[in-house]
Amino acid sequence: MPRTLSAVLAVVLLIAPLRAQVVSDEYRVKAAYLYNFFKYVEWSAAAPQQGPMTICVAGRNPFGDALDQTLANETINGRPLVARTILEPEMNCHMVFVPDGAAAQAYLRAASGTPTLTVGERHDFIAQGGIISFYEAGGNIRFTINPMAAERAGLRISARLLELAQIADDQGTVR
Repeated sequence: MPRTLSAVLAVVLLIAPLRAQVVSDEYRVKAAYLYNFFKYVEWSAAAPQQGPMTICVAGRNPFGDALDQTLANETINGRPLVARTILEPEMNCHMVFVPDGAAAQAYLRAASGTPTLTVGERHDFIAQGGIISFYEAGGNIRFTINPMAAERAGLRISARLLELAQIADDQGTVR
């Protein structure tokens, strides 16, 4: 009996880390998008100018280690890219990703008036004040951008990125 228990325990201990590392393709794609958003957005001088460019993931981290792997050894204008999970709004984030289920209003309120790129995945994220929102269409991950919200935040979004997006107004209505 002890030998069987040991064998079961060994299997559980081997499987648990593997299960913890499983990340859906959806979040691997979103991690790649977040990285690329850094390339096509210019932050105003009011954004933190020293240290790494930071993506803060609000609340729970649906990326597992996929976002960290995507950002590993990457830089923008000589600054390293890093990701952190935050449990409440913080001021030192260049980008805040608000996953479905997180308290979007609290993070959006904190980012209001600051040069912070807010990215979410709820269908009403832009209407709540967000700048970029992911959505699924035909099995693919796409995104909507509210350029006016970006402008109010002191962010300049490249025309190349805008060409790839649906464009929405402050109510989230796609033009």
